[in-house]
Amino acid sequence: MPALRFRTTLLLAMMLVVAAVTLTTLSVTQRWVERAYARVSLERFAAEANAFAAVQDARLAGARAAVLGLARSVRLTAALREREPELLYKSAVDELRHVLAPDPDVGALPPASFFRIIDADGVVLPPPAGSRAAPIEDGNAGWQRQLAVAARAASAERAQQIGFLPLLENGQRALDEVIVTPIVDRPRDEVIGALAIGFPAPEPATSSAALVVRGVWVGRRLYTHRLPRAFAAPGARTALRETLRARIPARVAAAAGDLDVRIGGAPYRVFVRPLHEESQLPPAFIVGLYSLDEAQAETARLRRTILRCAALALLLGLVVSVVLSRSLSVPIAALVSATGAVMRGDLGARVPVRRRDELGRLATAFNAMVDGLALKERYRNVLDVITDKSVAQELLDGDIALGGELKDVSVLFCDIRGFTTLTERMSPGEVIALLNEHMTALTGVVHAHHGIVDKFVGDGLMALFGAPRTGGNDARDALTAARAMLAVRRARNTTAQHALDIGIGIASGVVVAGCVGSLQRMNYTVVGERVNLAARLCAAAGRMEILIDDATRTRAADQAAVEAVTIALRGFRAPIAVYRVVDDASLATAS
Repeated sequence: MPALRFRTTLLLAMMLVVAAVTLTTLSVTQRWVERAYARVSLERFAAEANAFAAVQDARLAGARAAVLGLARSVRLTAALREREPELLYKSAVDELRHVLAPDPDVGALPPASFFRIIDADGVVLPPPAGSRAAPIEDGNAGWQRQLAVAARAASAERAQQIGFLPLLENGQRALDEVIVTPIVDRPRDEVIGALAIGFPAPEPATSSAALVVRGVWVGRRLYTHRLPRAFAAPGARTALRETLRARIPARVAAAAGDLDVRIGGAPYRVFVRPLHEESQLPPAFIVGLYSLDEAQAETARLRRTILRCAALALLLGLVVSVVLSRSLSVPIAALVSATGAVMRGDLGARVPVRRRDELGRLATAFNAMVDGLALKERYRNVLDVITDKSVAQELLDGDIALGGELKDVSVLFCDIRGFTTLTERMSPGEVIALLNEHMTALTGVVHAHHGIVDKFVGDGLMALFGAPRTGGNDARDALTAARAMLAVRRARNTTAQHALDIGIGIASGVVVAGCVGSLQRMNYTVVGERVNLAARLCAAAGRMEILIDDATRTRAADQAAVEAVTIALRGFRAPIAVYRVVDDASLATAS
């Protein structure tokens, strides 16, 4: 189950990575396409706007020269000073006949739609009836004021003003290109008025298929002669004009910019650039309406392509993830299984090493660790056999001072009486079996009374009470254990093939405890005068008899009745107070 969760997590992670990369690629690509198309559209529009301005300058160049010549005509300046409108407009018509009615084979300039003369005070002088100056319909509001503003600017700068002027012509709104030229009295070098002439603004040619609408925005209206078929319906035309009317003024205020609009459900991008910024005629802007259908279609194609590639990548990623997750989860599952076996105590568990990468090194390290644990456990088992378990644990825990320390202990020696005579006709196997059975029983008694078996010496046993750990009253524990040994031995003698009699000696006091031996082999034991005394008491004890020293009697006075005995102990010059436990037989049954 953990392997399944790991594989599932890995698969989900791989799928999330593929999905994240796909979405990121899709977003970046779509943004890149949109920006690229916007940049291309902007470059195209800039080229169109520059071309439009260049064509306008070239088209009006002849008219500007003719008007400039008329403005310096002596006849015109004299008529203007005399304020004779009939003579003034007649002179103007004569001078501008090539402009008012140009030869179509000579140039592309259409006939002028109107011209007016403005005096030095900014008053537009009306033409006489029937003049070729062309009447301006009454529906045109504010045109005189706009011309007067441009005339004053032209007079002040002594330079022509060029711009656009919306007019009502033949009941229809039209846009005229207007040239306002100052009239200069050259002998006096004085500006005495201005001449304004207008031409129908032509539909600018376009070389871009994406540019569906181009026109000039003046005031709150877009002037364009042709609309594509998509805007042929009255409703679509109205929607276009209303949309631009609502959206463009904000961009006009900034003098330039671009915006996205939807007309008839179709997306478009509108570019706005100023025209003749220095002119005092109404502000005019060239407007280009580009269709975004191509860009969106290209984006949709890219999106479909990316999604198809993503689906393929997802499928391949799924296959690779399954293979990869299996190659990772199988070794991990084996490692988890082996770990569980080790936790249950099976130190024979191993992980197969199938690869040379990090997982292979991990499996090798795990096997090495288990081998180390198994070796340590074998050492521990051997240590438990050759020494007491409590001492073994103390050694493993590092709680035993290897250099030795003083301990107040009770030392117990016990051996079999007449053992040599008893076993001289027995086989070695029988001897060992007899000793093992006897020592196993006595060892259990020692452990039951908080003691440890220090060593086995032939048919003898040495036990310690108080080292390495004390049970609280070590002398009492030693005496109780000795009496229990006699009781156990008596009980076993009733059924054993060979009855054994033992003698026990106990001495209490301060000894030196520590690990004693060579650099190659050491044994935890105790040494000192009390140890020697316990051994001598054991040797002096009779069959099924316990001898104790005075320190043991004093510390365990409430455990048994004793009687003093006089015994000469080898190795001790001074007399030693020795006591025999006299009630052990009577208390054996109770133990």
